[in-house]
Amino acid sequence: MLRLLFPLTLLVSSCGEESAPAYAEPPEYQTLHHPKFKGAFFQMEHDGEQYLVCSIHQAHLKPGAKVFRPGRKEPVIIGQRIHKQQDLHLWTFEGPPVKSADLLKYQADPEIRIDDRIFFLNQGKKIAATVVALPQGEQFRHSYKTDKPFAANGLSGSPVFLPRTGSVIGVLQTANDKNKATFGGFELLKLD
Repeated sequence: MLRLLFPLTLLVSSCGEESAPAYAEPPEYQTLHHPKFKGAFFQMEHDGEQYLVCSIHQAHLKPGAKVFRPGRKEPVIIGQRIHKQQDLHLWTFEGPPVKSADLLKYQADPEIRIDDRIFFLNQGKKIAATVVALPQGEQFRHSYKTDKPFAANGLSGSPVFLPRTGSVIGVLQTANDKNKATFGGFELLKLD
């Protein structure tokens, strides 16, 4: 009888414990920019492929346009657009070999929840925010609220990082103020 109870007790004990959710520190990330346009681009990896991602604000750029990472002379050249959503675009690109620090990981279909902690990454800054509303109806943006005001001018297209998954999940798109933003929206990147 003791033989049966001991394994059963261990099973019940291990089932009752909840493991802490994974949490990854947001990386310091240098976004890419076009010298004549506001907004940001970022490079990411998904299923062994590398892509350049931006908001629609930069989508009027054509293949062959050059974007730059601060402090680097060699450009990244925009290739073909291979994916388009409401307000974001995914491109191929050419350029120098991508260093691992310049390449964000993407996780498809993350489960985004109210109160999820997120970070906007741009030019080495990590802007902390919290998801406060999920899209409803035809609305495609998730809403966020920041911990403190931030200068949002030119940050459209910045990667949105979810520490719970340790990956980039979408792009920053809107803010309620150019200089002291505290609220706005982002779109999830949805790849098949």
